[in-house]
Amino acid sequence: MKGYEKDVKIFIFLILLANVFKRSPIYNLFYLLAMVAVSRRLWRDFPRFLAISVAVGFLAEVIGTHTCTPFGCYHYENLKPQLFGVALFVPLAWAIFGFVSYITARYFFKRRSSRMAFASLLMVILDLSIDPIMTSWRAWVWDTTTGINWFGIPWTNYLGWFIVSLTFFYLYERISKGEVEEELLRLGPPVYLLEMLTFMIYAPAGVKTPTTIAFLVSAAVVLSMYLRKIMDH
Repeated sequence: MKGYEKDVKIFIFLILLANVFKRSPIYNLFYLLAMVAVSRRLWRDFPRFLAISVAVGFLAEVIGTHTCTPFGCYHYENLKPQLFGVALFVPLAWAIFGFVSYITARYFFKRRSSRMAFASLLMVILDLSIDPIMTSWRAWVWDTTTGINWFGIPWTNYLGWFIVSLTFFYLYERISKGEVEEELLRLGPPVYLLEMLTFMIYAPAGVKTPTTIAFLVSAAVVLSMYLRKIMDH
C-alpha cells in the first residue's frame, strides 16, 4: 500500500465518526478532517477540488435562490447562518458529496467523460435523500413545484444538481492532474453506500419512503457497477 495504511485508517475512522454524528453539525467537521487526511498523500490536489466545488456550489446557490435557475424556485429558511440568502453549510455540502461521488465514479471509470457523468448521476441519487430530509426540516422551502416531482420536489432540482455537479467535476478535471491513489478510490463505493444508508436510517418518519427508495437505487447502481467491473476483468 506504499505506506498509505495510516492515512487510510484515519480516513475510515473519521468517515465512520461523521456518519455516527450525521444529524449534528460535527458531521461536517469530521468530513473536513477526513478530506485533510487524504490530501496529504492519497489525493494531493484535493484542495483544488475543494475550492472549485465550494465556489461553484455557492455561485449556483446564489443564482438559484435569486433567479430560480437551474433548480427551481426556493429559499432558505431554518438553515443558518446565511450569506446572500444562501446557507453557508451548503457549499461545503456540495464539496463533501462531490468528494464521495467523484472517488466512487473514478473507481469504476478510467475515462474522464464517463466518470464525470457517473459522478454527476451519483450526486443526483444522493439528493433523492438529501432534499426530502432537508425540506422536512424546512432548511429550505420550495416556492413552486412541477407536475413531475419527487415527493413534492420539482424535477428541475435534479436536473440542476446534475448540471452543477458536472460543472465542477469538469473544471477540476480540466485544470488538475487528477492523480488519486487506488487505495482511496477503493473506499469510494462503500463510503457512498454508507452515506445513503445513514440518510435512510436517520431520516424523519415522514420521509422514510423516499430515503429508502433512494438507498435501494444507490445499492442497485453501485452493485451493478461492481458486477460490470468483475466481468470486465
